[in-house]
Amino acid sequence: MAGNTETGEGGFALPNDFVLDLNRSLTVPQDMDLPAPWNLPSRLFQFPIEVSEADANGKRRFGLMHPLLGDHPFARLVAAQLGVELDPHGAPNDCGVSDQGKAMWWHAVDLISSGHWRELLDTRQFTTTEAIMGAVAYGLDYSPHDRNEQSGYITVAEAREIMAAIGSADPGDRLQVLRQLSAPSPYKDEKGRERCPVNSGGCDRATAAWARIFGIEGGWLKHDAGGFLQWTALGRDMYGADDELTFTEAATGQGAFAF
Repeated sequence: MAGNTETGEGGFALPNDFVLDLNRSLTVPQDMDLPAPWNLPSRLFQFPIEVSEADANGKRRFGLMHPLLGDHPFARLVAAQLGVELDPHGAPNDCGVSDQGKAMWWHAVDLISSGHWRELLDTRQFTTTEAIMGAVAYGLDYSPHDRNEQSGYITVAEAREIMAAIGSADPGDRLQVLRQLSAPSPYKDEKGRERCPVNSGGCDRATAAWARIFGIEGGWLKHDAGGFLQWTALGRDMYGADDELTFTEAATGQGAFAF
């Protein structure tokens, strides 16, 4: 597999060493007709085979990006035609690091951000609960570039359905959860517009997801015109009230309830 792009054993087009070392994976050909669920827009399914660096003899090891990818049509084709064994534990680099963990995150966030959250639940065996919760937070933080309304990749109703499906119950204490996010820190961007992005800080992924759900539902968080989730003025005032159940709105001077 050394040298320039060439046709290898079995008729595969093999990239050069530089490309293999850069990508560390084999890509499913675009013209390969894949059945469900392998045709989902997940990088885990599009790059199912991890490739190690070449050893002193120019040989590389091949492994699966996830232990359950052995039935992937492309993985079976490569294993059969190249006569290699695809290690279910991946093909770690010289330091013992594999991209398997990263690939499980890809699966969760790719399906959330492509509108396939139901398919994500159907294929959750290819990822982790932690990755799905992180993808829920991502899906609420950001929006598709072609969407006109100010909302995320998923709605709060969809986020609640996903969290329930993976066994993450509504924690109930909305204020306590929301205040585990990093304190709002507004700033002016290069055009002089005030921005106040949402940062998870050190909270766990379940808390990060539920805080966004509660924040959007309560009007404390809202997507800006660019589709990015921001703290509202109401949310910043509420956060600054510490553990008080009431606070004063800075814009109006009126009292409000923090729930």
